[in-house]
Amino acid sequence: MGTVTITSAGFAALPATAPSPWPTNLVWPASGSVNGSKAYTISDADIQQMLSWIAKEYNASLVGTSPPPVTVAAVGYFLAWLQGFMQNTTHLVQTHMTPGPAPPPPISIS
Repeated sequence: MGTVTITSAGFAALPATAPSPWPTNLVWPASGSVNGSKAYTISDADIQQMLSWIAKEYNASLVGTSPPPVTVAAVGYFLAWLQGFMQNTTHLVQTHMTPGPAPPPPISIS
């Protein structure tokens, strides 16, 4: 058994008002903190399965331009996973915060 811990630190308190487009069915945690830590206990078998998934999911970034087979330190798989998570989250936030295109005007055929 081992532990995977996710920590956020160093962020200022949240502002008093929610950013757009905050969902209307959730209350904005005004002045709240996103700093914290969460630890997950994972079995040795589970970590092996996670490493296998990470190796498959992030294979291209792990191998890069090196000729295979490539040796990567075990912790490198976790770093690839976290980098991928952060890149995907950043992309999705940018997509979420970008307004969609305006629909074209209706077509009128006479």
